[in-house]
Amino acid sequence: MNDNNWYQSRCVIEIPAGISQSGFTLVEVLVSLALGLFLIGGAIQLFVQSKQTYRLQDSLSRIQENGRLAMESMVTDIRMAGYVPPSAVLPGIAISGNGTSNQNNDVTVKWVDESGHQSRVYAVGTSTSTQECAKARTSLRLNRNSGGLQELIEGVEAMRILYGSCTAVDTNGDGVNDRMIVISPFYQPATNITDWNSVCSVRVHLLMVSLADNVVKQPQTIYFPADTNNIWSVNDRCLRQAFTFTIQIRNKVP
Repeated sequence: MNDNNWYQSRCVIEIPAGISQSGFTLVEVLVSLALGLFLIGGAIQLFVQSKQTYRLQDSLSRIQENGRLAMESMVTDIRMAGYVPPSAVLPGIAISGNGTSNQNNDVTVKWVDESGHQSRVYAVGTSTSTQECAKARTSLRLNRNSGGLQELIEGVEAMRILYGSCTAVDTNGDGVNDRMIVISPFYQPATNITDWNSVCSVRVHLLMVSLADNVVKQPQTIYFPADTNNIWSVNDRCLRQAFTFTIQIRNKVP
């Protein structure tokens, strides 16, 4: 056998009888691709839903945490309004406020402690940072002892403050006021208060908004202040939650 015949014989592959060669048909390939696309689409949809759920829960957690922090700070300071230790004099009115709309209310609180004269001003103003949600570009700002307004809590869209007035009464004639008579209507805006020295209680309404947009599927129906039927105008998909808390001024209560 010469070299050429030997090479040709080595390259011959014999297929046993009864065994046929076959491959995937075009229909089978298309079905496989369709099934693969269906599975990939399901995985993508699951990922999108999980991410949206995470965004919703994260925004809600941030709103509730910011609302709690705002409430704790304002409650602590407003309760101190008018406090004066022995032999000290309060510089000015203990509590006062400005603003007539649902958005631009502010409150000023003064008292005296061991450190000296204290003053706090809470107001809603422009945030120092740009947020994804356009309505979250305002924040609760605090002016501590005339040091200038500083950002305290982000994502505060609006603040509405109402004031309750009382009259102190000495019922037993011992020279000590032991009873408070509520002046009706009790909670009123700042423009209706004629005697700030009579203010004995404060009700604060805060409208908190998520920093992220496209959190909810459609614009919410929000009532603000929360205990009214006033519908707050909403034209975006940011998440909102209204908070209401009432603060009793300790130094006005017998």
